[in-house]
Amino acid sequence: MFRSTNKSDTIGKSRFAGKKLLVFFIFLLLLFFLSSCKQQKPENKINDAVEKYLYVWNGGILDSLDAITSENFQMRINPTFEPMVGRNKLKESISRTRSVVPDFTVKEKEMIKLGDTALALTWDISGTYKNTKDSTNYGRKTQASGFSVIFFNEGILTGEWIGYSDLTWYKNLGYELVMAKKK
Repeated sequence: MFRSTNKSDTIGKSRFAGKKLLVFFIFLLLLFFLSSCKQQKPENKINDAVEKYLYVWNGGILDSLDAITSENFQMRINPTFEPMVGRNKLKESISRTRSVVPDFTVKEKEMIKLGDTALALTWDISGTYKNTKDSTNYGRKTQASGFSVIFFNEGILTGEWIGYSDLTWYKNLGYELVMAKKK
């Protein structure tokens, strides 16, 4: 039933061809996995968008927000966390901040990706208060620490929730917390 050949030129060739084929498929599989691992562009894209976003807060051109934020960008900031909706509201908020603190800077401390649609960012903010309507605190330097939860979709920033110690910010400007007297 079984034929056995002892020809020296055929011994082991079928096993050798099978090994070659197996190695070839393993190589293709490895190549597929390596190429798919390199496709982390959404993560790099969001990192780039956040970097550009912080650059705008640090004095960059407001119109550069058009390329990295959604038209319906939603910002919430303490103490009220009332939503400000729209890219133009974001630009107004940044402009308002710059008008009273022209050297306003945000220094990123840590960024943690929370999933496919959000990340947390801790930071320090600082600047010199230059509100001409407040001569008693004009020229004072201030700083505070805080955090943001930044929301995104397909590399575009869709919103930000900002929390920081506004008490620390205002105390550095010379304001004091005065408790109401009980009657």
